[in-house]
Amino acid sequence: MSEYFSSFSFKNLGDSIANAAHRTQDKLSNAVANVNLNDPQTRLSIKTRTRYLKETLGAVDEISKLPPQYVLLERKSDALEKACKRMLLVTQTFEVEGYDYPPNLPESFSDWWSGSKEGWFGSTKQDEDGESKIQTDGSSKDPLMPRSFAQAIAKASHECGEAYQNSQKSEKKQIDEDEDDVNLVEMFNTLSICYRNIDEGKDEMDKSIAREFNDKLEQLLNRDFKKIHVLRNKVENSRLKFDTMRYEMRLKEKEEKEENENTANADEGPSNKNQQEPTNEPAKEEEKPTPAEPAEAQHTTKTENSNKEPMVEKPEDNKLLEQLEDEFVSNTSEAVETMTSIVEGSEILRLMKLFQNLQLVYYRQCVQEMEASLKGLNDLEN
Repeated sequence: MSEYFSSFSFKNLGDSIANAAHRTQDKLSNAVANVNLNDPQTRLSIKTRTRYLKETLGAVDEISKLPPQYVLLERKSDALEKACKRMLLVTQTFEVEGYDYPPNLPESFSDWWSGSKEGWFGSTKQDEDGESKIQTDGSSKDPLMPRSFAQAIAKASHECGEAYQNSQKSEKKQIDEDEDDVNLVEMFNTLSICYRNIDEGKDEMDKSIAREFNDKLEQLLNRDFKKIHVLRNKVENSRLKFDTMRYEMRLKEKEEKEENENTANADEGPSNKNQQEPTNEPAKEEEKPTPAEPAEAQHTTKTENSNKEPMVEKPEDNKLLEQLEDEFVSNTSEAVETMTSIVEGSEILRLMKLFQNLQLVYYRQCVQEMEASLKGLNDLEN
């Protein structure tokens, strides 16, 4: 055991962790360095995420309202998507073999015992003969797992006919000598053929439903409804960007207005002070500040204001706001058009008609097989 840990060293482990930390830090530094904060789109993305967090926390009241038609289509598409998922959850049962015939413990144990004896003590030829019999009577290769209730009846009827026929042979009687015996064997064979055909029709129906209904319904969910979610996310993102940009421009306009008011108050302050000074003190007139001081202060304020970013008057901001508004309207129109085409229900109606038609074909076959079997049984009685 010591040989396995001879090359292990805590120092190597520490070096590996340190190297991984350095690589992670380098990647993070490169990612941050590649972020251009002077890009308007980059700044807008950062502010948009901040606004999204505020909206999530309920700290923002001014949110652009979507058209009532869009909100109604959202609710309808969500409800239709849930309905399709619920339907698919049930109809996927047709893909499960033996869904209409739960395991029967006594029958399963009996079939297992007979099948095991053939497997342990029978020859290869016996196994091949047993498999061929199972396939000719309509049952699956695994005798323990009937794929349907009809197949179980067909298999049981076939085995009953064989057992009755073999019992007569063991007594060295010719089957043709007794008409009743022939009728009973024929009765079991008639039932076996009837339910074998029903089982084959059911298997075809199950495969058709799985291939033509379930797959298309699942495709509708994975393709069309996912496209709706993508378009709705685009609408939400464009709405969020538009609201963020509009809020930032109004905030700049408010700040600019406040700065202009402060500047105006600062300019009017000294002049009002000079007008309110009493005129009966001529000796102190020489100590008053010269008129150049307010002008210098005003010039300094204007210089500081000019160094700041332009506010709402920036043409690129107005252009970006118009671009975001157009994008918001375009994404909303596209989402409305796509949701309308799905919510109108033509595709769902077509799939449901297909589902009912597949069921109808199968049940018609069941009726035909039952009628033919009953006619044969009546002929045996007569």
